[in-house]
Amino acid sequence: MGQQQLLLTILVTIIIGVATIIAVDTLQQSRIESNRSSVRQDMIMAISDARMYYEKPEVMGGGGKSFDGISIDNIVSIATSNANGSYAISGSGSSVTVEGTGNFDEVALSATATVQSGDLTISWSEL
Repeated sequence: MGQQQLLLTILVTIIIGVATIIAVDTLQQSRIESNRSSVRQDMIMAISDARMYYEKPEVMGGGGKSFDGISIDNIVSIATSNANGSYAISGSGSSVTVEGTGNFDEVALSATATVQSGDLTISWSEL
């Protein structure tokens, strides 16, 4: 009887260990995806601000239907870095690119927004 109890204890310990490892890995993946979503949301807000810069006349500090000269200083909704990650913006003509790097190595996104005939099209890519 003692041998069976010992084997059962070892088996239960192994099962609990494997379950713990799986739970920790799942939690880490969830944190990465949450950070990716937060960075993507910040980038969408930055693109929205960039669109306002594009539409605003040059005499009012805007781009006058161009993204030329846009910088992170023209973006009011996010700073260069925040709790979600760090950001950079560049643009020329009718296109603007926002790059975001999250708090995890796995989170690095780029979004290029282009204005064509008044419509804004965004294309996403992983860096």
